[in-house]
Order: sequence, then C-alpha cells, then structure tokens
Amino acid sequence: MADTAPVEVMGVAISNPDKPVWRGAGDGAPVTKLDLARYFEAAGGWILPHIAGRPCSILRAPDGVGGPAFFQRHPGHAASPLFDTVRMDADHEPYLVFNTPQALVALAQIGGIELHPTGCAPDGPDIPGRLVFDFDPDEALGFGAVVEAALEVRERLAVIGLIGFCRTTGGQGLHVVVPLKAGNLGWEAAKALSRKVCDQMAADWPERYVATAAKTLCKGRIFLDYLCNDRLSTAIAPLSPRARPGAPVAMPLNWSQVTPALDPAAFTVRTAPALIAASGAWAGYDASAGALADALGRLK
Repeated sequence: MADTAPVEVMGVAISNPDKPVWRGAGDGAPVTKLDLARYFEAAGGWILPHIAGRPCSILRAPDGVGGPAFFQRHPGHAASPLFDTVRMDADHEPYLVFNTPQALVALAQIGGIELHPTGCAPDGPDIPGRLVFDFDPDEALGFGAVVEAALEVRERLAVIGLIGFCRTTGGQGLHVVVPLKAGNLGWEAAKALSRKVCDQMAADWPERYVATAAKTLCKGRIFLDYLCNDRLSTAIAPLSPRARPGAPVAMPLNWSQVTPALDPAAFTVRTAPALIAASGAWAGYDASAGALADALGRLK
C-alpha cells in the first residue's frame, strides 16, 4: 500500500493514516492508524483520569497487530515532545507519562496501542492509588466462572469498606479495580491487603480458587492474581485498546452487565466510545475511594 498524505488529529500529524493496525473489528473493515488516533481523541476524556500523572508502559506494534510488538516504558528515540516523564528512581531512566489527549494521539502515530499504567496515585509513585484483582482461569473453565469470581471479590471488598469497579481486559478475563484514598500506608500494605483477600477466598473455596501461581495447583481452578499491586507493576488501563484480533478494548462495566451472557468482544475501538457514554460505567469512581488503613483494620 502506498503511503498517504499525513492527516492531523488534534493538531498531531498522523503519517500514513490509512495503514491497517487491525485487520478488522468485527465489521469486516480494517482499523487504520487514523482510526486509532481518532479513537484516542474520542476516548481520551475517559482514559486520562486513570493514567495521567502515573508511569505508563506502552505496547507498540508499528507494523500493526500480528507484526512485531514490544513494550516500552522509557521515552527512547521515538518519543514525542507531547509525552511527559517521571523519575521513579534516581539511577534509572525516567518513565513515560501521558497527561493530555494530544499525547494519546501522538502515541497512535508511533504505533502505540496498549496503555499499562502503574497503580499509584497521580504524581505520587510511592502512594497506592488503586488495587487491581485479576482472575486467571484454567482453560477448561468457562467465562461464567470468571464472573462468579469477580462478584465474590466485590462482596468481600464491600465487607471491609472498599468499593470495586469491574472492567473487561480485552480478552476473556475481568479485573476488579478498587480506588484508594491517598494515605500514609505504602505498597507493602496494599499488596498485603490484596493478598489476604485472595488467600481467604481460596481458603473458603479451595475447589474453585487458588492464590498461588503454580500450574499444578491451577488445574480446574481460577488463580486469584494480586501480584500487580506493587510499586512498579502495571495493569491495562480502562478503555485501552489491546493488540489482539478484533481491536478489543478493556471496557469499564456497570455491575449489572457482569453476567455470564456478557460478550467482551463487543467492546472495540469502533464501539466503545458510544457505549461508555451511554452506560455511564464507573460514574463516581473517584468519590468511591476507600481508606487502605481502615480496610486493613477491618480485614484483621
């Protein structure tokens, strides 16, 4: 395919805009580089509150999904002046940060598809800003088992005063995300709480769940993954596209949507902006932030 003239999106030049990034999004038409840039323009208002001010790793696929792909967490030679940075450690390179819709559009220009922020508070790398619970099922289990696990975690969190929000992962998984108030407890406490919730759940339902990532233990069960709840670990951002066939995104959900009938493949770069606007999912997220110290006290 011959290169086409650049097109501007939010003042950012998108070179070769007709270049396919995904072969399709369930509609038989390729999703182009320009489509990705316009998706970030449309969805940026929902994405940025969850990534701005936080170190963010990106997955780039410059030749499109199916071609070579690689993670990047430091600026490197291809960084746009629209990207920001933050230093996590004095003796390491600064980490990428995306603070504006224009920065997301510039990410599309360099073939950036996925956004994986850390879970810190904005501009506070040492302060836990959220917890993430991931569910990794044995291949023999259906999606309904993942839904049951997510609902169970939600109930257990509510008992200790924390409010969970659910999202798809862009695959067949779900995440439960818990907003936290800024406090004086650090990552050790955040990981301890998430691990304790998972350990208790696995102890109560040993035939369904395991909190240890060992293949021999996970057969026929769901691994309750709390391991991303530390300072440098990341998780996919809400509404981030995924570098997978069909152009899926990690979609925020209302809990009423979290049923075995849910089809994660319905949420794509083509459909997600209108669907999130209509559903109002995750409304009240910031106002729902809970205190880590209080939750730890109730858990004990």
